[in-house]
Amino acid sequence: MTGNTFAGMKAVVSGATGTIGCAIAQRIVDEGGAVTLIGRREEPLRKLVAQLGDKASYKLVDVDSDDAVEQFAQSLDRVDVLVCTAGWTVIGPVDKVPVADALAMFSARFFGQCRLIKSTLPKFDNGGLILMCSGVGNTSFYPHYAFGAAVAAAIESYAHHIAGELAPRKIRVNVISPGWTVPEEPDATRSASAARGFSAPEQMQAFRASLDSPMHETIKAEEFADALVFLGRSRHFTGQVIRLDAGRSVTDKPLDGHVDPMSFAFR
Repeated sequence: MTGNTFAGMKAVVSGATGTIGCAIAQRIVDEGGAVTLIGRREEPLRKLVAQLGDKASYKLVDVDSDDAVEQFAQSLDRVDVLVCTAGWTVIGPVDKVPVADALAMFSARFFGQCRLIKSTLPKFDNGGLILMCSGVGNTSFYPHYAFGAAVAAAIESYAHHIAGELAPRKIRVNVISPGWTVPEEPDATRSASAARGFSAPEQMQAFRASLDSPMHETIKAEEFADALVFLGRSRHFTGQVIRLDAGRSVTDKPLDGHVDPMSFAFR
């Protein structure tokens, strides 16, 4: 079902070729908006624009670069909705993960969102919506995920404070904290990349087990698009975190015991 939540609005979505970003971009178009997708890889962006139709466009932008983000922002005439979903994470024992890896992750996932917000704010006029994306770990324990938890906490704290700062301009700032979300098909490259942070199989197994939630379910990407529509319609909802995590943030141990998350990941 489609509506007109974003009719006449112009949106920018970073990380649009990812599982969550793609669903959000699609929903913005379905709800009447126009969307500019940004990222570093041209081919996936081109394919997504072809899928979304004439209300979508893309630009190659490196969110690690102040100059690149500022140049992109200057090319826009107006922004009504900014959605930041780009980023990656660092997984591994705290005594093994190079701090340089964590710094690189923070640059893209935290400061990348900060750069986009700072540079596009002059393009917001008469209100608007900013949606940041944090992640798991800062409210519950995940083995070997200290840096991932830290960046999620930083994003949520930043959003909480700028929501107050931007409220007089009627710009709402909220955060989505996603639980374990999987694509329609397994991505072997992504899985192999995540496994590199572990020096022993049992470490990887412990992290995988921690992905389980009390509901024993993964979250479909369309639910995050539903959340964006809710935020688009809720004119006084700001400074909040929506935790779409199947109850994972309320407990570290499901009361009925852990279930191998791979048993329900792709069903």
